[in-house]
Amino acid sequence: MTVPLLSTCFAACAATPPRTSLDDEPPRIVSAFFGLDHALPPQSSLLLECREAPGADGIPVTFSRRVVGPIDPLTFTVITRSGAQLHPACATTRPASSPFKNHTVLLIGELGREATDPPVKVVIGGPLALAGGVDAHGLSAPVIALSNGPEMVLALGFKAGSIPSDCPVPGTRTVVMVVWAGGVKPAPDKDAEAHRTGYTVVTATDSLAPFALGDLNDGNNYVHLCLDREVQPVRIRFAPGVLVDPNGDRNPETSVDVSLERP
Repeated sequence: MTVPLLSTCFAACAATPPRTSLDDEPPRIVSAFFGLDHALPPQSSLLLECREAPGADGIPVTFSRRVVGPIDPLTFTVITRSGAQLHPACATTRPASSPFKNHTVLLIGELGREATDPPVKVVIGGPLALAGGVDAHGLSAPVIALSNGPEMVLALGFKAGSIPSDCPVPGTRTVVMVVWAGGVKPAPDKDAEAHRTGYTVVTATDSLAPFALGDLNDGNNYVHLCLDREVQPVRIRFAPGVLVDPNGDRNPETSVDVSLERP
């Protein structure tokens, strides 16, 4: 039997992304992740419309607010350990480029060599419009080393129907959108069930596991946790060693606070 999905939202689904508590805070870069060193796959040229992508470096940069303006690669400066200042050849929110995502900009190009001169910092040196009428100009963040495994960097909590989701209907009462530093998938010795049970959703009074996951198998760094109770999640925890990033590194034990939907 086919399970109905939330992919087109309930009638109450907003035309624009709902505000969360992050919209009340100054914008920041929550992570800059050295995901691949001269290893973007051949198909990336089609996905990202960047001819330079195959075989290039990839650094996903994730912001606390969605990117809403045009993206100029020259806005981003990657500083390596030697002090070299490099600009990406391309910068895009793809493959996570829907209006309800867009927190992450993938930088593509020659951005340092892990063995000899790795990237250590990302600086926003020009205009980059973010949600809420603010600009990322001037923000900076250290670059997470290539050998590090992926960690959760954002979690946004919504009532079911507030955002598009393929969480099962009926049954889903709350959706938590988890954003990882880079794309993730189950490790070779793990399966989809290990991925689901790896998450613990902590509330003010107890904890629970999602009964299903959504937004999977699309090559981006977003996962939807489908909860069968209407709750206000406080924090998300995830077990170590379950997922791998595109470089094959396993995740450490990781946790992140949840920013809740605002009226």
